[in-house]
Amino acid sequence: MLSLPLAALAQGVGIARLMTAGEYRVPVAVWYPSPAPTTDWDAGPYRLHATRDAPVAAGRHALIVLSHGSGGSELGHADLAEALARAGYFVAAPRHLGDSFDEPQGRGSDVQLTGRPWQAVATLDTVLADARFAPGIDANRIGMAGFSAGGYTTLVMAGARPDLSLHSAHCKLHPDDAELCFGGVQTTLPVTRPGWALPKDSRVRAAVAMAPLSVMFDAKGLAGVTIPLRIYKAANDQLLQNRFNTDPLLRAFSRPVEQAEVPGNHFVFLAPCSDALKAAAVPICADPPGVDRAAVHATLNAEIVAFFNRTLPP
Repeated sequence: MLSLPLAALAQGVGIARLMTAGEYRVPVAVWYPSPAPTTDWDAGPYRLHATRDAPVAAGRHALIVLSHGSGGSELGHADLAEALARAGYFVAAPRHLGDSFDEPQGRGSDVQLTGRPWQAVATLDTVLADARFAPGIDANRIGMAGFSAGGYTTLVMAGARPDLSLHSAHCKLHPDDAELCFGGVQTTLPVTRPGWALPKDSRVRAAVAMAPLSVMFDAKGLAGVTIPLRIYKAANDQLLQNRFNTDPLLRAFSRPVEQAEVPGNHFVFLAPCSDALKAAAVPICADPPGVDRAAVHATLNAEIVAFFNRTLPP
């Protein structure tokens, strides 16, 4: 599964931190293949398997932007980032300020829905301009993966255009959808910057969306997605219900896209939790009986690596 020629160069995994510049100033964690041995360490409640500021492996590597879910962290999918780096990829994961664990105030507004894609663009600009990393990245081989609101962000970066009136229509029909309509309290999304447009960026060449927030997309809005795309759903997604999100999204595409289902609930896509995270964040770490998140991720991560191996070949 990890049979890219570049994988032979990835004896270990390096990790570093960057900060984007300008208006969209966000922290970014960057994983990358390295000839240095991998070390294990704790970053708060997250257990990481990557060497800080290690040297970069020789060669030119594809780059994957990794977008976390609402209220999440750049470290929430560390195991996927590490798997990709071991396979010879750079991975850049921004912390989406305004929709992160430490700054969630933009959730359910244009700060979330428009700001996130701009932060993804800023992430690409920053990593591709970084003196240490730019020489090792093939700018013609850029992919993106995202979970939940990060799945929405990924779809936008892949060429989709949301229609926010679809969200209002959904909440009028389903005010009991507590996740998207806040229990019927909110049927329209607040707009803080009238006229704020989504970015148009064609650098992403392949994408993976996991349990994407997608009630705002219809066939017209998806017409611009022409790149290879793989979409995952969780069998028992209790937050972004499949009947409102992933299922109608898949039906709306006018062309075939890859699709897969994993067992578990919405948060099964987050990396298996450390003991510290299990104690601090029970809701995102608890899986239904019979669901082994580590086993799910062993398959999921291998499938995502294989997808990018096929769609971003050297």
